[in-house]
Amino acid sequence: MIKSYYAEVDNTIYEKTSSMNTGLDSALELGKVSSSAGVFTSRILITFPLASISSSILSGDIVNPKYYLNLYQSATKEMQPEYSIVAYPISQSWSGGSGRKMDPTRRTQFIKQGSSWTYRDKVDPDIEYRSALDTQWTSRSIAVNSIMQYSSVTGGGTWYANYYGTQSFEYDTADLRMDVTPIVNYLIGTGSGYTGISRMKSDGKNDGFILLRSGSQETNAINYGNLQFFSRETNTVYQPRLEVVYDDSSFIPGDLVELTSDESVVYLKNLKHEYSRKEQPKIRVVGRERYPVKTFSTQSNYKSIKYLPSTSYYGVKDALTDEFVVPYSHLGTKLSCDSSGNYIKMDMNSFMPERYYKLCFQVTQSDASIVVYDENFYFKVNR
Repeated sequence: MIKSYYAEVDNTIYEKTSSMNTGLDSALELGKVSSSAGVFTSRILITFPLASISSSILSGDIVNPKYYLNLYQSATKEMQPEYSIVAYPISQSWSGGSGRKMDPTRRTQFIKQGSSWTYRDKVDPDIEYRSALDTQWTSRSIAVNSIMQYSSVTGGGTWYANYYGTQSFEYDTADLRMDVTPIVNYLIGTGSGYTGISRMKSDGKNDGFILLRSGSQETNAINYGNLQFFSRETNTVYQPRLEVVYDDSSFIPGDLVELTSDESVVYLKNLKHEYSRKEQPKIRVVGRERYPVKTFSTQSNYKSIKYLPSTSYYGVKDALTDEFVVPYSHLGTKLSCDSSGNYIKMDMNSFMPERYYKLCFQVTQSDASIVVYDENFYFKVNR
């Protein structure tokens, strides 16, 4: 199964305007400018609701998962042909804030408070630092294995350097889908090689991820341009999300016969037109030969149930954009099978409500050929 969890809080922090908060911006930005005045970058802070994931792992509902951070590109400017992005777990708490990049500024007062390059939480509206109210990012007294790195202005977050995810791009400015399994395992204290110590707080909150450019791309004198992603404040369907991918399939076909013909028909028995976000349906997937061989029988050959191969997968597309929101996955979207035929289990809470979606299927045959069934299997998710 692939479950999606949407961002709780996100923010971009800017080194050049080090006290600016952008917690309500509709875009997240990785930027870098190098000039005679110095090197100035921006970084992304983001959190997801990990408490429910942790409880599902402890209960055994989720087993051996992998985690993928998904950010959807909105704009680029003057990008280098090759670049890399890295993510780390943040090691100090921070607040999202309620500012925007284009808000007017004052020299004597903050209009919006929250996290920025200098502050992880700015409460006092006065421009000056007030130790009783304001909290700065600091390299003093931070956790073991936690670091702070910056070029021109002190701050920019702190993070645990030993756990990270990375993704590289070459002549491409695509959406981000980064494997962040080591980071999530570290934050919730589960997974192979982890001690079981959770970094989440008593209220279930966590400090989330920080995203920045990789290695010397963050600090050298080369301009790497600006890369923008949609934030949780976007009015589009492209909110940041964390995918939890794990194998919940079971394949025990019993006495059923495998469907091997590439001239086949696939249909769904119990797909409803609408679902609520609370539902977790079990949907039956039926395959039959398009042109069954004629035989003497007491029932129609069209009613003969056969099962799709174990190398069969489902995907889900947004009906309007025709883009995958649940991609085909050898780990997360295998079809299951029992003595009644194939089926899939879905969690409707993973989908944005008040939208239409379409199920499709990919089958790898015994000769390694791939057949795709992209029919009109539509459904809607309600609030």
